[in-house]
Amino acid sequence: MPQLIVIRHGESEWNRDSRFTGWADVGLTDRGHLDMHAVGNLLRREKIAFDIAYTSLLKRCILSQWALLEGMERTWTPIVTDWRLNERHYGALTGLSKAAAIETYGVDAVQLWRRSFDIAPPPASDGQQDALIDERYARIPPNAIPHGESLAHVVHRLRPMWEDLITPGLLSGQRILVTGHGNSLRALTMLIEAIPEDDITQVEVVNAIPVVYTLDGSLNVINKKSLGTSTALPSEIL
Repeated sequence: MPQLIVIRHGESEWNRDSRFTGWADVGLTDRGHLDMHAVGNLLRREKIAFDIAYTSLLKRCILSQWALLEGMERTWTPIVTDWRLNERHYGALTGLSKAAAIETYGVDAVQLWRRSFDIAPPPASDGQQDALIDERYARIPPNAIPHGESLAHVVHRLRPMWEDLITPGLLSGQRILVTGHGNSLRALTMLIEAIPEDDITQVEVVNAIPVVYTLDGSLNVINKKSLGTSTALPSEIL
């Protein structure tokens, strides 16, 4: 039966500082690296393996993938990076702490942007966008690169990857790992489990806790289980 493992990257420097990260390319904390290495050890002990690993273009995800594979002693596993797994683009909120965003825009606006399905924050300024976009995005049509996104936008950009890349792989018998971000994995979870828009906004994705799906031949979920326990409360999807 098809098997899909999804995991949010380890704690990043801006997770730790409660800053809106989005497409900013920040690194892992020492804890984030160690947690992901431990996840690899756990998957190895549980005899859970995969044939291909997908990750975003952001280094906190890529470094998490490397640490996990090292912990599994499977560093030879093919890794595919794809921008569609990037975190939600937080627009003008990028880099702000939650407290600073509330001071600037007000608590109601910040809560609306964070928890609504289809309302995006103000777009990034030209200066902010120039700092976020570099040559790794050179092959993406400029009009496809966001300046700010709602969760609905993330679902829209991720759906073709799910339908045209991940789904065929699962149906062909591949065991697949996806390492993503809080919001890209919320979008993927919505697609996997057919979760309604009103409900997906309440779903939290914890750093460094693998979720293992067993699927049937039509990719309906037969079983879903989380492995391990978090040593911290879920960060609030910043």
